[in-house]
Amino acid sequence: MTKKQIKNHLESLGERVGDQVAQGLSKGAENKGGKIGRKVGKVVGEQAERLHDALEKETVTKEEQLGIGGKIGTGLGIIGKRLVEKRYGFLGRLMGGDDLVSEGRVIGAKAEKIVKRTVKKGVQRIGRGKGESNKS
Repeated sequence: MTKKQIKNHLESLGERVGDQVAQGLSKGAENKGGKIGRKVGKVVGEQAERLHDALEKETVTKEEQLGIGGKIGTGLGIIGKRLVEKRYGFLGRLMGGDDLVSEGRVIGAKAEKIVKRTVKKGVQRIGRGKGESNKS
């Protein structure tokens, strides 16, 4: 699935969920619930798009794929493979790929690398902030 298809599907899913929730709460709130659900779906779709773009930019070596992120990703790839085999609708299409296990390993390694870099930057920022306040 393309990013646009995923985003559209999440918007549609959000609208249907919003309709159902609103219908359960109040008879006249269906339209408003649908609008709110569509907005939520749009936001989730945009976040999924940003995540996809961040993972797409990242590169990892074979050694980095052997880390904890790669192992977690391999496990998620195995789960995704089972979902596709059982044809779990949208989730199965979303995970659809040729070799989900190796793709999971690569994505897990990329995610680990992004998280490590982000944490390192955050710790450095906090360290700089404390150093400046002690000098005052």
